[in-house]
Amino acid sequence: MAVLPFLTTVAMYNAAVSNPLLAGDLNCPTCAMVRGGLVGAVIGGFYPVLLALPVNAGLATRYNTAPMPEKGNVMRFWISVTQPVLRKMSFVFILQALFAVYLSSRHYGIYMKMLELPTSDTEVLKD
Repeated sequence: MAVLPFLTTVAMYNAAVSNPLLAGDLNCPTCAMVRGGLVGAVIGGFYPVLLALPVNAGLATRYNTAPMPEKGNVMRFWISVTQPVLRKMSFVFILQALFAVYLSSRHYGIYMKMLELPTSDTEVLKD
């Protein structure tokens, strides 16, 4: 469960940035950086918080460490509980997005250098 956000972030980055770059479907540097930033912020930042909510609720219910809300107030309760955490984590979300934008820009730069390489007319070497 601890590596699930990491694996999901890598898979989504590959699906949203890497594969379209290599397929030639993503030729805009701004688009690559925005896609990378969104993947980093949403999947790398908010997704682990959303995964932690049911785990924390289950532990609080099992060990009776926090009073759980009635059936009608569940969403309002979780919104009020997570707002202070999200405010404190906003710097981490922004940092995650900035690292993803940087990674996407480097990835796009490597892609452009790869396109500038001359093609080789030699035959494939055989063993």
